[in-house]
Amino acid sequence: MQKKILTLSILMVITGLGAWSPWITQRYAQERAVNSFNKSWEYVIDGCGTNCKGCGAISSQRTIFGSFVTIEYACGMIPEDTPEYHYQATGFVSAIGTVYGYPKP
Repeated sequence: MQKKILTLSILMVITGLGAWSPWITQRYAQERAVNSFNKSWEYVIDGCGTNCKGCGAISSQRTIFGSFVTIEYACGMIPEDTPEYHYQATGFVSAIGTVYGYPKP
């Protein structure tokens, strides 16, 4: 009986830490999101990227088991580097650092 209580207590602590995820800071989540997005478009000729004026992580919000991060990016040959030619997407950075929800080639 004590083993079951100990096991349950340990699982509750691990789940609580995972839900809180203190190691996923705002800065880490934003960097992870931008790097993941750029890496997925790295070898696409005339693809998308965050190398434009005002682009990159523009907001983030902590949530259970990670953070939602909104990035701004541009695709293709744009006539000028202004916000009207930029796009935004919101993705999720999980407690283990995996990234989901951004456009991919």
